[in-house]
Amino acid sequence: MKSAHGQGDHAEPATLDAMPGEAPQETLACEPATPRGVLRGLERIFLLFDRAVGAVLPGSLNPLLHSGAIAMISIFIATMTGIVLLIWYRPSVAMAWQSVEAMSLAPYTTGFLRSLHRYSSDAALMFSSIHALRAFLEGRFGGARWLAWVTGGVLMALLWAIGWSGYWLVWDMRAQLVAVGTAKLMDVLPIFGDPVSRSFITDEGVNSLLFFVVFFFHMLVPLAFSVIAWIHINRLSRPRYLTERPMTVWTLGVLFLLCIVYPATNAEPARLTAIGSEMTMDWWYLMPLFLTERLSGSGLWGIAVVSGALFFSLPWWLSRRQPEPAHVTVSRCNECTRCFDDCPYAAIEMISRTDDNPKYTSEAFVVESKCVSCGICAGSCDTVAIGLPDLDSVEQRRRIEGWLQDALAQGEAPHMGFICAESAGAGLDVDPVTGISAQLPGYRLLRVPCAGWVHPLMVERALRWGAAGVLIVTCGPGECLYREGTLWTGKRMAGEREPALRAEKVAPEELTMLGLDRTRKAELIERAAALRADQRPSPHIGRSLGLRLVSATFLAAAFAALIGVTSNRGYASPDAKQSELVVSFSHPGATEENCRTLSEAELAEIPPHMRKPVQCDRGRSAVRLAVLIDGTEIVRKSIPAAGIWGDSNSVALERIPVEEGRHDVRVMIGDTADLNEWPHLDEQVLDFTLDDRRVVVFDRISGFGWY
Repeated sequence: MKSAHGQGDHAEPATLDAMPGEAPQETLACEPATPRGVLRGLERIFLLFDRAVGAVLPGSLNPLLHSGAIAMISIFIATMTGIVLLIWYRPSVAMAWQSVEAMSLAPYTTGFLRSLHRYSSDAALMFSSIHALRAFLEGRFGGARWLAWVTGGVLMALLWAIGWSGYWLVWDMRAQLVAVGTAKLMDVLPIFGDPVSRSFITDEGVNSLLFFVVFFFHMLVPLAFSVIAWIHINRLSRPRYLTERPMTVWTLGVLFLLCIVYPATNAEPARLTAIGSEMTMDWWYLMPLFLTERLSGSGLWGIAVVSGALFFSLPWWLSRRQPEPAHVTVSRCNECTRCFDDCPYAAIEMISRTDDNPKYTSEAFVVESKCVSCGICAGSCDTVAIGLPDLDSVEQRRRIEGWLQDALAQGEAPHMGFICAESAGAGLDVDPVTGISAQLPGYRLLRVPCAGWVHPLMVERALRWGAAGVLIVTCGPGECLYREGTLWTGKRMAGEREPALRAEKVAPEELTMLGLDRTRKAELIERAAALRADQRPSPHIGRSLGLRLVSATFLAAAFAALIGVTSNRGYASPDAKQSELVVSFSHPGATEENCRTLSEAELAEIPPHMRKPVQCDRGRSAVRLAVLIDGTEIVRKSIPAAGIWGDSNSVALERIPVEEGRHDVRVMIGDTADLNEWPHLDEQVLDFTLDDRRVVVFDRISGFGWY
């Protein structure tokens, strides 16, 4: 058997497909201007990059083929370094920044660990995004893969939340923006008595308990991440949780290089009265700051809900019609378990026999909710007991026999081609009735969902029926849409896995496998024509060790630069055109009692022992606030008592724009029913600048505090 892949290697096992997709349908030469066609066009970007990398590196060192596993190893590194850093970290508002800054002052020990923790977190989110984007462009999110798509989205959200809360714990200017943005979101929810934002208007007012809550959130969310990751990956057979040794060494090389050349740094310590800030920002985790500083809490929730709904509903509104899952003909099943062993998605189980055949005790059973209709099981079954209803193996054998007999009757000796629907052959125009394609003259072509559908007996019979040779076109190396289809096909045809192609039945030159991705249609046509002319592919000359080392190093440097640049991009808050005065209090109004006399009818409805002629409802009066600047009243409002029964404190958080310069500020608070009574008032002359806001906080114990 000849095997020639577009990148010069035998098909390698695909990395963990941790994100979902759908079964391929027949694809025309030109994708229509539909969402699906647009996705296919964008997918070419990945495939072209794969080709460029594959020209100098084997698939085992191509990061785009291992994005899911790289994300997992990066998460593992971030978790381990985070645990170690707890030795030096102090989880308190007063000491957090100093403890992290002290780590940075030891660049070859704690500073290196801190940088490794940060950049591995960035790598985790970056490669998760690449993994999800590729799955999206390839359409791997519909049908049986919906659960993997949904859990994958949840995993990315949890990963982002872990990083977002991690930046909070440093308590620098980045953390300040994270805290204020989070508080803006939380204040929209009707579950807090006091606005969370009140905790972040002065440095002295930061709630230490809230800081500890964030700390434990950062520690505990990874546990939830682990559970969801197990659900996400458990649908697969032979899942790869982490990268193999070559890719692990490459990943560590990228991270170590970045930690040495570009160590992670802190921003300035948090200063809550500051207006705006300029700093470097990790755009992988802190990009939402661009929105939190510019939109209201309701607007932020609106964006989150709409985008989340679109993402998680994608498998139902964008996916194509799903082909029928595999079907088992029980009477033919001989409990060989090959389909059970070969299924990449654990969609086949062996259950107790349901017919009366005394010869066997078990049979194959398809779990339809897991089946992606790849047909790999059909390629494993000698007795044709399992297969795809839309591509029945027995019917296709008859069709192939008819094609070849018709060709022989016309004096033609055609080659038989099995074309993976996700390979370079996807763009060929093939007549499904005759198997003829004008682009590949001298061939009869059968398009299959995956090369794994092709059973070795199909090859042997095609040759016995008169085919001059057999061509199997698979996805590119390591790119199988169904994880293991290309791998199992290669092993079966090489006689290394059952069902195996019989060497005594097929001469090596009679079977050729080509691994070509969707971008290589022209190359497929050229190679198929050469094969037809009996011009065999030239033997592959392996890449030299030096070339591989140089290429791997260059690629590592490129990814390190990408992570470093996106992790340290400059950011500036919106320009402040005015300074700001913030007035806040949580204060109880005077107790009020409203009494009324009940009517005879109302008393009759009350049990005798509970009857009182006068009913009194107690509550608290609203608290009034007035703010005067330079003698001009700017704010006058009444804040009702909070709580379900209207008996809690009145809570105010007023932000008042003020022109730059010196101003006389008077704040008056009234907590009685008399609208002209202001028991609490204070006045000061304050200097306002565009860099700092001034804050007035009142409580009945300490009185007014001016910041």
